Amino acid sequence: MRLLSTEASSCIAGPETAASERFDPFEPSYVSDSYAQLADLRATEPVFFSPEIGSWVVTRFDTVKAILRDTKRYSAMLASDPLTLLCPRARQIITDSDFNVPPLLVNNDPPSHPHYRAFFGASLQRERLQALQPFIQATVDEYVERIAAGPSPADLVAGLTWDVPALVLFRLLGVPAEDVPKVKHWASSRVVMTWGRPTDSEQIQLAGEAVEYYRYAIGLVRRKAEAQLDDYLSDLVRARAGDDSKATLHEICATAFNLLFAGHETTSSAAANLFKAVLPRRELWDAICRGTQALAPVVEEGLRFDPPVQSWRRQTKEAVELDRVQLPAGARLLLMFAAANRDPTQFPEPDEFVPGRRNVMRHVAFGAGAHFCLGAPLARLEVEAMLASVARRLPGLTLVPDQDYSYTPNTSFRALRKLMVSW
Repeated sequence: MRLLSTEASSCIAGPETAASERFDPFEPSYVSDSYAQLADLRATEPVFFSPEIGSWVVTRFDTVKAILRDTKRYSAMLASDPLTLLCPRARQIITDSDFNVPPLLVNNDPPSHPHYRAFFGASLQRERLQALQPFIQATVDEYVERIAAGPSPADLVAGLTWDVPALVLFRLLGVPAEDVPKVKHWASSRVVMTWGRPTDSEQIQLAGEAVEYYRYAIGLVRRKAEAQLDDYLSDLVRARAGDDSKATLHEICATAFNLLFAGHETTSSAAANLFKAVLPRRELWDAICRGTQALAPVVEEGLRFDPPVQSWRRQTKEAVELDRVQLPAGARLLLMFAAANRDPTQFPEPDEFVPGRRNVMRHVAFGAGAHFCLGAPLARLEVEAMLASVARRLPGLTLVPDQDYSYTPNTSFRALRKLMVSW
């Protein structure tokens, strides 16, 4: 029951510096736009302890990437642990339930991690993703056509980027489309519970929803075990072939629970963030609409410029030195992807949106090393399909001026709640 019952988020102490006093990832202005503060921190105190979250914050590209690639000295085991320690009642709800999600992929280390990554990644090969392309295109076109036929202005998040990645993922997993609202709600709840700062009363509600979410995943996999179809979870059941040494049915259930969240939430955010970045740049948008600007470099630069995952967590296995700062064994790290992706030592003029920049593929929006995101190819397919369809059908699309951009307060996910557009 590590995911929700761990003690790893209990308060710890560390040296307090000027950066420690300034950094608050839940402060509204930071949630709205973290990049200016992160740039200053990266230049002045690239590694510092934050008492707000009991973690060391790491901001430089080279340091972030080196940590992601080093599984000997840095553990991924706390990656999905709640940042805020759950209150006793919320913990009791989990303890009294059947909730049990073992570490397998994003929150696992060698020696078992390579085995699970190979097993769960084998069925996410090119053929499976290519088979989804007609469904992706048809779904995107249907949603864009619905926006075009409706009133202007409209919310592009509600009308396109929120639902489509979930529908695609559900098609991949073999989930009924009518379950989209329910699972999307559970996924949003998990963002707050794991990476936010919920109150005790909110934690109690979220804990109950997490149990419901988990039981939904169990029921889904059990149905696949009884009647295998043409989908990813059925592929896993077939590949397992009753052999627990490959993966147990329980481990497939746990992976389904995680995929029902990770497989669409970040793609929804990546697409919304990209439209927010591209639409004000009218020369670029017009080139996209004319077909003179290739789409893949735009998508890649969007992932670098405003990544859907702003930060991720690691823990030191031994005492280390990072950017001339000494950290003890057991130190919790918050790796700032948002800061690394705009490090000027790696990306010249990092605050400029430059499709086709020479080294854009080095960004860490999908992580790096042994835990690089298995769903990255699918996410790229979906975001590019949404960009192409909107450009084709709504070339006059613009952002509604003077709107407020609201994001869910949390340390890791940059989830835009609404994006108003007109045409």
